[in-house]
Formats: sequence, C-alpha cells, structure tokens
Amino acid sequence: MPKNNEEAKGQLVLFDKVETLADIEAREPDSKEIWYGHSILTSTLFPATQPKPDVDFVSKDNGTVEYFLEAGIDSETRSRRFPFGKYPRLIMAWMAKQIRAAGKKKTETVDPETKTITIPTLYQLCEDMGIPRGGRTSEALREQLRLLLACRISVRRTTGFSGRRIDDTVYLPIVKAVRSVHDTKNSDYSGAMFVLTDEVYERLKNESAPFDTRAASLLLNGRSVLPYDVYVWLTGSMHRLNHDTPIAWDWLFDRFGDGISSMKDFKQKFRQAIDRVREVYPTVNVEIPARGSGIILHPSPTSVAPRRKPGELPNQVGDDTPRL
Repeated sequence: MPKNNEEAKGQLVLFDKVETLADIEAREPDSKEIWYGHSILTSTLFPATQPKPDVDFVSKDNGTVEYFLEAGIDSETRSRRFPFGKYPRLIMAWMAKQIRAAGKKKTETVDPETKTITIPTLYQLCEDMGIPRGGRTSEALREQLRLLLACRISVRRTTGFSGRRIDDTVYLPIVKAVRSVHDTKNSDYSGAMFVLTDEVYERLKNESAPFDTRAASLLLNGRSVLPYDVYVWLTGSMHRLNHDTPIAWDWLFDRFGDGISSMKDFKQKFRQAIDRVREVYPTVNVEIPARGSGIILHPSPTSVAPRRKPGELPNQVGDDTPRL
C-alpha cells in the first residue's frame, strides 16, 4: 500500500506508463492518435522555459533555412514574453493535424482557402490534446495560446553559389489576424480564430511528419521537453534517411540545448532523452559512440507508417533531414 499521496500518485503514473507502452506495442495508432510534427515549428523553436528579459529572439536552422522567434507583447500583462514549454508544441502540432486532415475541404477548425484556424473552445482543445481541462491546465493553455498568437516568426533562406552567398529573409507574424473570445464565467469555453500566414500554413501542411500522440504524451510527462523534441526530430528524419548519417554534438547542442549550461551536461541529458524515445519508438536505430564527436543515425522505420498520396515521392514526406 502507498504510504502517502505522492507515493500513490507515483504508482498511478507508473501504471499508466506501463499500460501505454503495452498499447503502443500491441497496435498501430488510429487516425485520431496520429498528429503531425515539424522539428522546428512544432518543437525546438519554442524555448523550454521563459528566456531572460534581455533575450530579443531565439533561432534554429537546418542548414539552408533559419527560423527566428521574437516575443510578442502579451495583451494581458502588456509585457514582451515568449511562448514556451509543452503547450506551444502541442498547439502547433494540433494545427498541423487539423491542416493535414482538412486537405482542401473546409472543416470546423480549418478553412484552407483563407488559411483560418478556429479553436471553438479550450475545452475541445484539451479534449483533442488528451490533457485535463479546468483549473491550472486551462489557464496555462490559454496563456500560452495568447503568447503564441502574439509572437513573430521570421524565416531566412540561404541561397547563392560558390564564392557568393545570398540571404533572403521573410519577416512574418505567425498570424495575420486574431480574434479571441474569452468566456468570463468559464474560461474552458473561451476560444480563438486566427489567420495563419501563408509561409507557416504551407510548412505545417507540407513539411510535417506523422507521430504517435500516445508516445508524445509519455515523453511530455515530465519537466523536460527534450525527449519529445528528439522524438519529433527522429521520426521526421527517418522519412528521408536512406544512408548512415553522422550528426555532430555541436549541431545537436545548437538544436536541442536551450537552457542547458554545458556540453557535458547536454550529452548526458541527450542520452537520457534517447533512452526515453527508444521506449516508445523501439525500432529507431541511433548509435551513440562512447568517445565519438557525435551520434550516427541509421535508416530506421518511421514511428508511424507514412500515408503517401498517389504519385507522392518518399522525399516529399517528412520535415527535417540532418544537414551538416
């Protein structure tokens, strides 16, 4: 018998984990359990914790495209703040899911013609995400949605040829227009409607890769978002990986090391994250040499089998191939 509430809570978490892992092993995810992730736009672009006040922007790149995230002005606190933690990741992945599911048809949540996204209520959003509604959860989700819709994302492409480099920067907010509806009696029934910029909409539509939300829920059940970020990156990378690929520790640190003070600490945390990813994605083949300069990705099955459209080529699926 558990001795106290904390011990009882720990046992419930362990039972849930064992049950979820068994479920992942026993069957493929159904359509509602398949969401879509973009390794930068739905995960690593958003800091794990709120950056210090003197931080003007954060950025991530994949070799040819660099993404910048600038904090917007929070409409309630009137201060400049970044969206951070797990909720911006889940909201962006939810959007990618709705966009991919809608295709060219207008749905309750997506109008492809105007690129409008509708969140009818936070209650429904919590239901879709599989997270508790009410209380602190709804307030935290509402806050992060507010911060997300106020921020600005810039995309810079590097082009050119030998001896000459051209940087093209496209500055854009994540949204063109926002309407927020706040229910003063019950915040669970608050909602929002917003128009995504063409750049963000198209990248979520065409560059996102499927992942299993059962796995995501386990990986986000903790203080660190690193295991989730690594999972989204790996399952997206494996869509296009057809040969062994070395990845340098410096590249990994730049991509995943936000808030981690040293390379030594990062390597330890990254190895721990890989161990957690392997629990939910056992077919992923990642080699971490004891004294190497990085890791090695070996071609592996994706965590969710890709569903290609007729005539679609393999390299049109997925969001991120390591570029070093």
